[in-house]
Amino acid sequence: MKITPYFFNILTITLSFNCFSINFQKKDIISNRWVGESIRIAELDPGYKKQHHFNRVFSKFSSKRNIPYYKTRNKIYNIAGSFKNIDQNYIVIRDKKGRFFKINDHKNHRVLPSYIVLEKTILAAKILIGKTIWLNDVVDEKNFLTNFAKTFYPFQSVKVIDVIIFQNSDKGHPIWLKVLAESGENALVRYNLQGLKVGIKDHYFIDDPLPKEWGSEIHQEIKNRRAKIGMSSKQVRIAVGYPDEINNTSSLHGIGEQWMYKSLDKKIYFQFEYDKLVYINN
Repeated sequence: MKITPYFFNILTITLSFNCFSINFQKKDIISNRWVGESIRIAELDPGYKKQHHFNRVFSKFSSKRNIPYYKTRNKIYNIAGSFKNIDQNYIVIRDKKGRFFKINDHKNHRVLPSYIVLEKTILAAKILIGKTIWLNDVVDEKNFLTNFAKTFYPFQSVKVIDVIIFQNSDKGHPIWLKVLAESGENALVRYNLQGLKVGIKDHYFIDDPLPKEWGSEIHQEIKNRRAKIGMSSKQVRIAVGYPDEINNTSSLHGIGEQWMYKSLDKKIYFQFEYDKLVYINN
């Protein structure tokens, strides 16, 4: 085929435009809080995968063409930044070969999608392997999984034997601790969110939640998931969980904290002074 000058000029212009477009887009990558972090794309629970269009989440950076989810999982990427194209936000990642990809970011840079996990978080979870933890809510099907339901109970001590990466929910880490009961049965418990004090739930405890020095009366209140006047903030947190909101307060008695819990259509307030529960308003 003979290339005419006209065709050659058009081809040159097209290639130049495409290269310019790609370079322009890369220059448009902006910094975000995760730049430089190594990440992994988690395996997906089949039921969870059916709820979302995960094959439309990933695409090449310079193309609108989607990449099937299975091609991205269990690979390590680095976060390059964020990118906005018209009304769509993306997280930009780079693989070990230096290729750029983008991920739909519906949270607008606030939090990572739940199927993305930081490598440093995986390493932190692996520190628990070989250690004893104590279970919390063993009937929470989104955060505790087992084929031996009758074996496990709240505040039971178990041994961590492995770390598994997969996601079945829009919330929580896609990291699971594989645990073993003394009788030999195993289960999976979701890795706790770290560094937060409100609006979350401990799926397990790293210290004995029922130490002997607290006495049988406090133990029973905690087992019944009840807070009682005189309890410490730690005892209340173990019994009824983290509050939805914490407010610092001051009075004639000193500086304290007010914990607010949402319960159906009402709010329950716990007042602490010097780390002791002094009042419950429900």
